[in-house]
Amino acid sequence: MQGAYNWTENLNSTFEGYGYYKSKANPQIHLKVFENKFTLTSTWTDDILGASSTIEDKRLAKIQLGASYEIKDLGKAKLILGM
Repeated sequence: MQGAYNWTENLNSTFEGYGYYKSKANPQIHLKVFENKFTLTSTWTDDILGASSTIEDKRLAKIQLGASYEIKDLGKAKLILGM
């Protein structure tokens, strides 16, 4: 159980360091808003699904997360369960 807690705390700190804030409604959602642009991420365990209002913000989010963690881009989501 401690490992999951440590991972969550580490991920939250990483997102905060890049200017994201955690949703009060759902702690797995992180949001960054800057000059009417946004980037939104949803995390489940170690899988992150993201959306950005611009291609540049999408690229920046991938670069930032890639600087902190080993990431693998699986491309566009074709199906999201539970929606």
